Amino acid sequence: MNKNFTAKIIAIVVLLMLILGAIFLRKEDISPVVNPTQKEESFDYKIIKRVNKNYDNNYMISPMSIAYALSILKEGAGGNTKKEIEKLLGNYKLSSIVNIKDRVSLANALFIKNDFDIKDDYVTKIQNNYNSDLIYDEFTSPDKINSWVNDKTFGMIPEVVKEINPRFKLGIANALAIDVEWESKFECINTKEDDFTLTDGTKMKSPFMHSSNDVKYFDTGNAKGIVKDYAHYNYKTGEISYDEKDKDVIELEYIAILPNNLNDYVNKFDLNELNKIQKNLISSDDKTTINLSIPKYTYSFDYEKFKSDLEYFGIHDAFDNVNANFKHISDDQIYVEDAIHKTHIELSEEGTKAAAVTIFMLRDNAMFEVEKKVIDIKFDKPFIYIIKEKNNNNIWFFGTVYTPLKMEDNNACEIK
Repeated sequence: MNKNFTAKIIAIVVLLMLILGAIFLRKEDISPVVNPTQKEESFDYKIIKRVNKNYDNNYMISPMSIAYALSILKEGAGGNTKKEIEKLLGNYKLSSIVNIKDRVSLANALFIKNDFDIKDDYVTKIQNNYNSDLIYDEFTSPDKINSWVNDKTFGMIPEVVKEINPRFKLGIANALAIDVEWESKFECINTKEDDFTLTDGTKMKSPFMHSSNDVKYFDTGNAKGIVKDYAHYNYKTGEISYDEKDKDVIELEYIAILPNNLNDYVNKFDLNELNKIQKNLISSDDKTTINLSIPKYTYSFDYEKFKSDLEYFGIHDAFDNVNANFKHISDDQIYVEDAIHKTHIELSEEGTKAAAVTIFMLRDNAMFEVEKKVIDIKFDKPFIYIIKEKNNNNIWFFGTVYTPLKMEDNNACEIK
């Protein structure tokens, strides 16, 4: 072989190796840099952003209620089922709340079917660590569950389950509710009708409440708003406490935020933003007057995508009738069939009423015979039709029938 030719081949190979090496190094140079000190976003902000993405109407959720129910579910899980729940909850710390009669209520419950072989250790753990109610039921109706929820939410959520699956073995529930007054109430005489602008630019009339100098104001650049205090309730007496030195009180506050762009703001909202609000608070004084005008509102919210959003966050095995591992609850193969989260809120001159309930309904995966039913079908309203080959999915014709042939246009036929 010609030496010059061989040298040229070697030179080309070396050149290609250099080019490939440069490309490889360049790819490594432009790869994203992961900050090892970056903290994972906490559970509550994850769930808030997910709900905001899925709903563009009035919504309200309670991350704390969800966290309580998930924690009780986690206590009975094992293996990968437990790991998936733990990953979503992360370092979330449950708040320790002291109930105040008719004012503040946080309650947990286990609804156990009478014939369910639940482990004593699990029941004892949930009773001791979560102060849980223990309610046995035949699960022939949802009456006991709805009655408990209605009581623990001060009547704000009277019905959470419409019907109950007879295969349900266990219900895990958390309810959270408040009915608290403002520290400084709005005067009813100051409530006036005013315009509220909707997202499409149209305006609606709404009752606006007005007050001066009883709130703190903030402007963070991308949002402005107010912080208004609720009355302090002594959890021993259940009464409003006016003693600033009283340590046996629950202190709640209401934060109203008016962002420049709602979706962008929620998508970036985190603990840093909340701290930013606290650092930028301005109180009224001799040089500052803060006039508040805010509409009254009341609504209920049914988080219909709750189960699918939990799956989005990586909780899969708990809902799988084969892979679910709740070995600390029972030796039976059980899984979560239904996940429910409902809320209600009322904002008025007096104060705020708000409630949330989170329920996980667990059942076994045993098969049972279903009584055969007679099905009658009559195409007496608009319908769709498809014409296709039997052995493949290629559709030849797809159509709808909104108006069939009129009787007077029918041509009589003769059957041959």
